[in-house]
Formats: sequence, structure tokens, C-alpha cells
Amino acid sequence: MASLSARFSAFSRTTRRRAPLYSRLSDGIATSPLLPELYADAPRPARVPVTLFAAVHYLLLGQPGTELARHYPNLTPPQERADGNPVPVFLDFCARHAPRIRELVATRLPQTNEIGRSALLVAGLGQLGDGPWAQLDVGASAGLNLMLDRLAYDDGHGVLGGGELVVECSVRPDGRRLATAVPEITSRLGLDTSPVDLADPDAARWLEACVWPDQEDRFRRLERAVALFRADPVPVRRGDAVADLAGALGDLGPGSPVVTTSWALCYLDAAAQSAWVDALDSRGEASELSWVWVESPHQVPVLPVGGDLVGSDATVLGTTTWRDGVRTDRALARCHPHGYWLSWF
Repeated sequence: MASLSARFSAFSRTTRRRAPLYSRLSDGIATSPLLPELYADAPRPARVPVTLFAAVHYLLLGQPGTELARHYPNLTPPQERADGNPVPVFLDFCARHAPRIRELVATRLPQTNEIGRSALLVAGLGQLGDGPWAQLDVGASAGLNLMLDRLAYDDGHGVLGGGELVVECSVRPDGRRLATAVPEITSRLGLDTSPVDLADPDAARWLEACVWPDQEDRFRRLERAVALFRADPVPVRRGDAVADLAGALGDLGPGSPVVTTSWALCYLDAAAQSAWVDALDSRGEASELSWVWVESPHQVPVLPVGGDLVGSDATVLGTTTWRDGVRTDRALARCHPHGYWLSWF
């Protein structure tokens, strides 16, 4: 109980500015006797605050008219939102739905597929050349970032692409663009240990539940991205990032092969991260290969960064290429973890 309470207290502090609802609810649940009951069957990876909040959000998505839903910005229009303290309502909801919440917390893990990161991948691909590209997205989740060529991007200086879903990513310094054009993707494949099947309404609902309700724009953007995916799905297969990497690369269609990762390698332990880089090196020594990465050096120490980026908790965009057996690493930019801005080095 003590470690769970501490995690919720810490979560309250770190989310106060960008997720005030979850911050208040974290304070309320941190010392509640309900807390150990709700996590009683949870495996170690699930024993984090976002699992409980996703479970409650998941239930509210199926019950949008409930009293608690009136405190959730993404579920209730501003003029209909409840006033007052949401904590007692939240605790009452958890008590009344404790068996179902306990089951969800025990059987599901937080899962995100942030479509905003497509803007960062577009920026990285733009630094590699013209393509066309055969994209393998590792840690693909539902595969939404495999649709990056179907979107449009507003970088504050104009719009790239003609997609109906526009992703906004402000670019610094002034005068530089996200890219000169949206890259051409001629074949694509996703690889994930637990892929999300968006054809399954329940799986899609869980993915939406993992978005924080205060961040209404992300929630609406995800809803639109899921609709686009369902209209023209892309392939995502179940597999291990290291053991199944070579096979997945071999199954790509036409185009220059490029591996993309965005906040994916942090889910590998230190040994697996090293094995990942070794696997890429082995493939790159034999044939042309590119890797576009959006990762945190703090979470992924094997990232090829130097200087003050080593160990940094910043989100960094970079590329690694293998051409004629020669490896070249470039750290390109600091960026928002969800793709809202990019600052070129």
C-alpha cells in the first residue's frame, strides 16, 4: 500500500499543470482504503496510477451520462460539466465498480499510440533523403504512426500534405520547416508484442481510455485517427522487437528500409536495448538501412547521443543510417513527447 500511495502522490505533483483532473484524483485516492483492493491482482507492470485511471476512463466511455463523467472534459461539453470536488464522486464510482476495475487493472496494461509523433517521424525521414521508404514501425501499438504519409502537418509556417487529419507541430527556430514534403511510403509493417486490433471496438476503447481526459485535443485526434485507420488498415503483427526484427524487415515490400521507433525502446530492459542496437548493426553492415528514433536518453541509454544529451530526460529526435556498411548517427532535435513542438539543433 505504501508504495502505491507514494506513486499516486508523486503522480499528483507531476501532472498538476497538464492534467489537473488526474492530479486531484491522485491526491484523493492515494490514502483511500480502496487502493490496495483495486490493485490486489495487478501484475508489477500494471501497478502504476495510469492503469487505474485508464480502467475508470474505460468504464466511463461506456457510461458517458454518469455523474463522474460530468467531471471529465473530453466526455462532457463545458456548459454541462459538474462543479465542485470530483474526488468523492470518483471514490464512490470506484467503490461501486470495484470488481470490474480490479479485473481491468489485473488484465490490461496502459497502451498509447500517439498520432502526434507522426510529425516527428516525418521530420526525421525528411533528413534522410527522398525515399521512397519501406517503413517498419517497432512498438507500433495499433499502427497509427504507419499512416504518417496519409496525414497533413501544420508546422506554423504552412501545411504539408493533403490529409483530412491535420497534426500540429510548431517548429523552432523560425525559418525552418518540419520537412520539405510528406515522405513517400511504398510499403509498411508494424511490429509489437501486444498489438491493438482497432477492428475490435473494445480494444479501440481501451486505447482511447489511456488518453488523459484533460487533454481533450489528443482524445479527439485519436478518435479521428482510428476512423482513418479503419477505413484503410495497415498491417501490424505480433512479435518481439529483437528476435523478430530481421524477419519483419525481410517481409517489407518495395522501398528503402527504414525502422521507426517512438517512445518504444523504453519498454525494453537494458540487455534487450543493447541487443536491439546489435541487431540493427548486424543488418546495416550487410545492407542499406535507416533508423529514425524519437526516444529519451534517460530511458534508453543506448541512444547514440553525446554531450549534455547523455542521460537527459528530454525527448530527442535522431537518425542512424548504414550506407555501404558505414554507420552514421545524428541527433537532430529536442521535441515534445507527443509531437506538439520540435526544436532543431
